Amino acid sequence: MGMIKSALFTGLFLCSSSALGLSQAAGEEPIRIGVISSLSGPFAQLGEDGVDGIKIALEEVGNKIGGREIQLFVEDDGADPSTAIEKVRALVNRDKVQLILGPLSGSAGQAVKDAADEWPNATIVVAGAAAEDITMRGIKPNVFRTSYTGAQPTFPLGDYAYKQGYRNVAIVAEDYAFPYAQVGGFMSTFCSLGGKVPKKFWVPIGTSDFSSIFPDLSGIDAVFVALGGTDAVNFFQQMEGFGLIGKVKILGGTVTVDATQLTSVGELLDGVVSASIMSGQIDTPAFKALDEKFRSKRDRAPSLFTENYYRAAKWSLLALDNMGGRIEDQNTFRTKLHETSFAAPASWVSFDQHHNVVTDVYLNQVKNVGGEWLNVPIRTYSTVGQFWTFDPKEYQAAPSYNRDLPACP
Repeated sequence: MGMIKSALFTGLFLCSSSALGLSQAAGEEPIRIGVISSLSGPFAQLGEDGVDGIKIALEEVGNKIGGREIQLFVEDDGADPSTAIEKVRALVNRDKVQLILGPLSGSAGQAVKDAADEWPNATIVVAGAAAEDITMRGIKPNVFRTSYTGAQPTFPLGDYAYKQGYRNVAIVAEDYAFPYAQVGGFMSTFCSLGGKVPKKFWVPIGTSDFSSIFPDLSGIDAVFVALGGTDAVNFFQQMEGFGLIGKVKILGGTVTVDATQLTSVGELLDGVVSASIMSGQIDTPAFKALDEKFRSKRDRAPSLFTENYYRAAKWSLLALDNMGGRIEDQNTFRTKLHETSFAAPASWVSFDQHHNVVTDVYLNQVKNVGGEWLNVPIRTYSTVGQFWTFDPKEYQAAPSYNRDLPACP
């Protein structure tokens, strides 16, 4: 897709308000939708996949809802929290959007949630960011999340790891909100069963050299890796260089072993088990349709972020269609959005009372299927919420996951 620095995303039907004329009824004006994704930096490929997902959802409705054409504005936040806030501000104040899909990065999503009171007349549908507190420990009336929390898919992975016989697991993860939740979910179940995590390695986004970590991976049963984008690719390639692939068991985070990474390092990850709300093989009409449409664009399997951003757009379009496209009525739109449930490509989805998605979770294993490295589901957990089996009040009363919590050394 190349560099997308601002304003209108080409390739969609665009319509200017000046061409429509001021005398026309509101129902004839375009619906303005903003998109925030990470289109530069380590997560650029993931971000491009997300925008592709939105394009596919809009193409399915002919870029119209309720007889109104859709005008799309795409912004790159570079996975930076302060930039994400600036981009939302520009989309609302400059471009007059009333619906924003995104952002992708957990820290950016958390920052936008924290600042959401600034934009009471816009609804933000978080399409990729999985920092836990976006939809707990206080929710915002104009913020919904259609992706997941970082802990949501990794709760069952911790249970799986212990039952596989792993007792000592090291952690390698990026040092921000989303990996804190991924690690926190894994450790909550793994440690409760008696597992130990004696070593944690937190690295900045964009780390290129992991060599100092590898000597410390001796004496463990497995390493849980919560890295994304090029960080994950670099880690596994360097792990191979140190002769550790095949010697140290790997457990994968949700974005770590996603389809985008498998195109680069799938052979190194043969047999690796990971946890996600997405898989490479799901036997539903919605998944098969998305898979076919994305492959026609990119000649590869859709990634987690393709599905997540597609899901966010589809969810919003269904709600808008149910109210005749009247995006100006934000209160009704939010009610319709919250009431909407449907068969997304990865699973049936709905909202909980905290504005977060309830979705299926897959334990996937990397396998070569017909010459292509794919995530193949080995177990499915249906209708998983963000609190797993824990009491929501007790869960939210506990401190948020961070570099030090949980701990079971």
